[in-house]
Amino acid sequence: MRRRSPFRAGVMVAAAVLISTLSACEQPQPGVDTATPEAGLCHAVFSPEEYDAGSESRPPVPCSERHTTQTFLVTTFPEPLASQAARPNQQQLKAAGRRVCTTEELRSYLSASTRDATTRLTVTSYFPSRDAWAAGARSVRCDVALTDQHGTPQETGLDLTGALAGPNSAVVRLCYRQELKDGVLSEDGADVPCSEPHTAEDISAWVAQDASLATPEAREARCLPYALEFLKSEKLPAGISVNPVIRTVGTARTIRCAVAPAGLQEPGQPLALTTGSLAPVHAPGTGGVTSNG
Repeated sequence: MRRRSPFRAGVMVAAAVLISTLSACEQPQPGVDTATPEAGLCHAVFSPEEYDAGSESRPPVPCSERHTTQTFLVTTFPEPLASQAARPNQQQLKAAGRRVCTTEELRSYLSASTRDATTRLTVTSYFPSRDAWAAGARSVRCDVALTDQHGTPQETGLDLTGALAGPNSAVVRLCYRQELKDGVLSEDGADVPCSEPHTAEDISAWVAQDASLATPEAREARCLPYALEFLKSEKLPAGISVNPVIRTVGTARTIRCAVAPAGLQEPGQPLALTTGSLAPVHAPGTGGVTSNG
């Protein structure tokens, strides 16, 4: 999960005239002020200036409608700056956001388990306007946005509340797209959401490769316990295989444990891809699980 990254110019069209400067974005706007935010609400933050501003006060929109961010946490501005009368500057606000809008809080909101790996999510934070701060407001609004491969927030109609336990989790899960080279599947692969065509699904277990993990069989055996934990099964289910991916950075090689449909790549056949997730869907109140799409 990434920290906030501003929109690239021209990627998204604002619903109204773009505010020209950051200071202008921080002025109070009509609607619900960030002095009284609420977790679970979605927001149509369209312009780069609004997304990267210290405050955002547009009225929330239904999460089923097109939006760009969703509030996953509302908390209190940390001390000692919370006690000062003057609103902190931009650098101090961003530092406070990084401190309280944590990956752990986001994973909890998404209902992520230890073995759930995510991709293309970015976190941003909003604070009371100067007027609201002067009136005593000290809340912090932590928002999450779906992004493209460049980190640019995208419009969506998806509600991310508990997303990793639900049927639409593939949109935020990390998968890999490998390539066939001379009939052999490449060791590495490009990061893609599991909702896009892929060859393997990450299970959030990365292991440094050493001499003991030189063979495919050794790597699969090393990843098997993590795969069983991911699949919530005592043995590998029929139709699913362990398919580790190797990522090389400089001289360091890391095994990224992953799973895939068994028999996806048949010898001598063109590259086969799949979509969706192999993670079980939690069925609240029943204890049952089904395949995740």
